[in-house]
Amino acid sequence: MPQPESKILIVDDQPENIRVLIEALKEEYATIAATSGAKAKELACKHPQPDLILLDVVMPDISGYQLCEELKQDLATRHIPIIFVTGLGDAEDEAKGFSFGGADYIIKPINPIVVRARIKSHLTILRLTQQLQGINELLEQKVLTRTVELEKALKKIQQRTQDLHRAVYTHALTGLPSRASLIESLQSLCDKFVGKQKPFALIILDFVRFSLINNSLGHALGDQALTEVARRLQTILRQGDVLYQTGGDEFCFLTFQLKTEAEAAEYAEQILASLSNSIKVGGHEIFVHACMGIVTDSQHSQTPIEILRDGDTALQRAKAEGTEGYYIFQSDLHEAAIHRLDLENALNHAIKNEEFLLFYQPIINLNTNQIDGFEALIRWQRPNHGIISPEVFIPCLEETGMIVPVGKWVLQQAIQQLVIWQAEFGFLSMSVNLATRQLNHPNFLADLDSALQAAPLYPGCLKLEVTESGLIENQEKTLEKIHAIRERGLRISIDDFGTGYSSLSYLKQLPVDILKIDRCFIKDIGANGENSEIAKAILYIGDALGMSIVAEGCETQAQVDFLRQLNCPYAQGYLFAKPMSSEDATHWLQSHRLEHPGVKDFANHGPSII
Repeated sequence: MPQPESKILIVDDQPENIRVLIEALKEEYATIAATSGAKAKELACKHPQPDLILLDVVMPDISGYQLCEELKQDLATRHIPIIFVTGLGDAEDEAKGFSFGGADYIIKPINPIVVRARIKSHLTILRLTQQLQGINELLEQKVLTRTVELEKALKKIQQRTQDLHRAVYTHALTGLPSRASLIESLQSLCDKFVGKQKPFALIILDFVRFSLINNSLGHALGDQALTEVARRLQTILRQGDVLYQTGGDEFCFLTFQLKTEAEAAEYAEQILASLSNSIKVGGHEIFVHACMGIVTDSQHSQTPIEILRDGDTALQRAKAEGTEGYYIFQSDLHEAAIHRLDLENALNHAIKNEEFLLFYQPIINLNTNQIDGFEALIRWQRPNHGIISPEVFIPCLEETGMIVPVGKWVLQQAIQQLVIWQAEFGFLSMSVNLATRQLNHPNFLADLDSALQAAPLYPGCLKLEVTESGLIENQEKTLEKIHAIRERGLRISIDDFGTGYSSLSYLKQLPVDILKIDRCFIKDIGANGENSEIAKAILYIGDALGMSIVAEGCETQAQVDFLRQLNCPYAQGYLFAKPMSSEDATHWLQSHRLEHPGVKDFANHGPSII
């Protein structure tokens, strides 16, 4: 049902025709009328506008067709549907009406029912069209709003992308290019100059113990120091060089000006010189010390990762050699690094697969000519490599910390073996080497107690050997540990005495029981005591401090005879026996312990030794 507010404009120059139409529509529509074209246009534009126009064709002032055309050309009225109501009934007239924009064509005399039906139909079409237009306008507004939102979002994404790019490719503290930027530059060089080997040098610079500045003065002042460092380093850049900050306190130079290793070394000296003066931050004066690793060209490396790897390898070598300096990469460094990685991996497997074993070397009492005990010596039975000497793998165990679990195992095995031998042969001692890292481990005393509780021993038969350097490190805590060990009835030996930092004043403070003279002071002793000065001095020191002495590395009878003349109480070495497996050591004990041979006989009675 059409809404009552629908308004129809009737345009006809004959009042009777207007009356007939009004009569036909009055119950359903509001009607207004015009008898001329001018009035019709006026009413069509007047608010509220008519919803539909019934238009006669033949009028005195203007043709209905012309009026329809004008109304359709006017933006204010073009949306109003127009139905021609005329006596012109030819098909050509009807077609003409449609051509001027008419929506329908009714021929007089009218049929009220038909007129109402046609009006209803076109008003429905109008309202549907208006609804559709409203929907379109709403959609267009939503699209516009969404477009604006997307544009804003796009701008944010672009800004975030720029921020991310800046964060990835620029160091936040100094604004220098970052590690990612360096990798990209190196990749470009590798791609562009493959096969041409354009010379370049990469210098990786890292500061020694810079964390001390952060820990003592705080990170804020540490950052100020790094900013000053960056400023100084930038002052020595040559044309075409680029300075990168690739880490907290790590910088890299990429330069194309260095053609020889000598020039690279000279440039490195300039870098060190630029950092030689103190840096003043927050009222503090600090000095920084740098180490550098240098890769002088691309012949050893083909990818950015390999170049950085080689530079870092050289850097670590420089750090190992001193607190300040540089090292130029050589290919053998990479081979050594590969070997070291293989060694570390193999040692991890060795721990899991229980590939370690203990050998035992007798320690002889030179006063009684009898065995006093053994020193437990670790060996590694590496698959497809045979027995590996500790000189090969012990340094790696100590550096990586694997010495802690391995040392714990050595202590347990040595104690267990000593219990077995004491049950068969009576009192014997066992010397076990103790690494500094193992001694300083917070769980060491608990591990020691666990091993001792599992195997009852004669008092004083277990000796732990530590190096001079191990005793010097962290003296206060070391002294506490040594006292705790002796309180458990164990004895302490200083291994390889005389080869490290021998602080006699500190030695006097330590509750040490035994000094072991290193083999290097024994091997050159002649038949008449030549080259024995240091060995004599150590014996005098031990006697003065009330310590026992063990001479290591005895290989000749002359050495043993001379040591006996100096009243050296104990000795060990190949003259008596090489290190043996537990089985061979047991056989050795069975053949020597019962016979009580003299010292000269030890070299001739041993079993077949591995």
